[in-house]
Amino acid sequence: MKKFLILLLSITLFTACSDDDSDTNDGTEIVGKWFLESLRPVGGDNTLNSCNQDSYIEFNSDGTGSSEFFEETETGCESEGVDSGNWSYNGGNSYTIVVPNFGSTTGNVNFTGDNQFIFTSPELPGVEVVFVK
Repeated sequence: MKKFLILLLSITLFTACSDDDSDTNDGTEIVGKWFLESLRPVGGDNTLNSCNQDSYIEFNSDGTGSSEFFEETETGCESEGVDSGNWSYNGGNSYTIVVPNFGSTTGNVNFTGDNQFIFTSPELPGVEVVFVK
């Protein structure tokens, strides 16, 4: 589970697509620091503990970003390290990111208000990753 969580979160580090089809979407809706709320099968229950929920991704307005992920160990809640990468807005609902060691990846982000989005990707079939500000 630990390696899957790290892989999943690394892949989703800076990936997003907005469900806003409006021409006013300039890609900035994703900018900010988002904390991992849950990792779940589509329509299922949360599979993360409170330590995992300290994990975050941060999208900066200059197209850069960072993330830090936490895992529960025998000695407590430990950071898996900080990672960084780039993201770009491609127009419409499309974003592209480059994650170190994983390359470019895409996915869908459904904003469920100003403070939450749900990430899904064909690369992670049947999994939803929920982030909150």
